Order: sequence, then C-alpha cells, then structure tokens
Amino acid sequence: MLIGSVVKNEALRNAQMIKQYEAQLAALPKGSLISRKGYFYLKFRKNGKVCDEYIGKNPFKVSELQEQLTLRKHCEAMLSTLRQEQKKIHKILEELA
Repeated sequence: MLIGSVVKNEALRNAQMIKQYEAQLAALPKGSLISRKGYFYLKFRKNGKVCDEYIGKNPFKVSELQEQLTLRKHCEAMLSTLRQEQKKIHKILEELA
C-alpha cells in the first residue's frame, strides 16, 4: 500500500530528526543567563540544586552563551513537536495495520 509506505518513511525520518535534536541538546548548556551588578552568571539545576556558574563581563562570551541558550529553546520546542507528530504517525500506522 502506497500510503502505508509513505507513513513508514515519515516515521523513520521523524525518528532520525528526534535523535539529531536530542544529540544537539546534549551538547548545549542548560539554564538561563542572569546579571548581577554587571557580571553575568549561568543559572541552572544540578542534582536538584540551583547552581550559578560565573561567566564574567566578556560581551563575546555572554552573547555566544545567549545564542546557545536560544538555540536550546528552539531545539526543545522542535523536539516536542516531533514527538507529538511521532505519536500521531504511530496511531495512523496502527489503523492501517
């Protein structure tokens, strides 16, 4: 059946994209950037505790970290969307079977 093969191909493509986004997320920093008296810190959770990592005043380092955090949010949103699509695809595959 043509529709079944198209849906299976979409499921495979979707699974590959999920793996790629998960790998990308593993490489990106977690948390948020905060400023205290002109100095920047990366605030994140580690083992249930809130931690602050000193970043400094270097504008290049701060802007690079901000870009990485923005990219992380984008990847998380895309990953959420892909997982929802994957559920729908599996539901369609079950109905076709």
